[in-house]
Amino acid sequence: MRRRIAGQVASGKPIVVVYSATKSASTSVAAALAASSELEVVKVHYLQPRHFWPGPGAPLASPEGLLRHKAIEQRTTRELLFSQGAAGADRPLRIVSIAREPIGFNVSNFTYFGRAYWMRTCWRRAPWMDARELARRFFDGFPHASSSVWWTEEFRATLGIDPLAPAAFDSERGWTRYQSGRFDALVMRADIDDAAKTEALREFLGSELGRSTAPVGRENLNDTQAPPVLAERIREAVRSNREYLEAMIELPSVQRMWTAEGRARLRERWSASAVRAAVAPTA
Repeated sequence: MRRRIAGQVASGKPIVVVYSATKSASTSVAAALAASSELEVVKVHYLQPRHFWPGPGAPLASPEGLLRHKAIEQRTTRELLFSQGAAGADRPLRIVSIAREPIGFNVSNFTYFGRAYWMRTCWRRAPWMDARELARRFFDGFPHASSSVWWTEEFRATLGIDPLAPAAFDSERGWTRYQSGRFDALVMRADIDDAAKTEALREFLGSELGRSTAPVGRENLNDTQAPPVLAERIREAVRSNREYLEAMIELPSVQRMWTAEGRARLRERWSASAVRAAVAPTA
């Protein structure tokens, strides 16, 4: 990673850093950007050292309620591109970040990293674990505000840009561009369709660089790391917990980045009544 980033800096090509929380659909955006031979793409989830997880025995969440990460290779990204005096620390950087709604984010992170973090001692039996025990591990052990906290404790702390400030994000369009010093940042919601993501990327990069951006697709799916039944069992627990659903919709990121209509769609999507309606027999 050190050699690769040093080579990217030395190439002189524009660097795009896909800087986004884990399991926020950032891999698909990075893949679309990497298809261009005119750009150098670096993907990173964490740049603040206090959010790097050192290993077993250390808390899995920061005091602010942010999901921590091993982030071994990401230390190099910070050192070479963001630390004062580094080779790439003075050059302009384009930043792309993705905002995912918190419930889907939490289910994906809990299951995708379950083997390494949340269910290290019971991974083999996790898909068949008693429903109450599985729900307890999810509701009591996971930092559920992490998707919102990431924007203040990571993104704002690193770039000095706050998408959660009042009226800072265009919730109707679903993406906004920000500029601060050497950082030119694009923040998009994960739930806008792939065609809109592609259009936003191409507009952000400009006509010369944007024309070679590939269409955004789907990458890094959860079922390559965790049994799909595990995620479905967690979703069932969520749908039965109305208080949890409302608490997630009240998070600052959802209030700022989703419209009232969008929040209503989230509420409907994750409600038990919506599931019952979908499977109800027809006359």
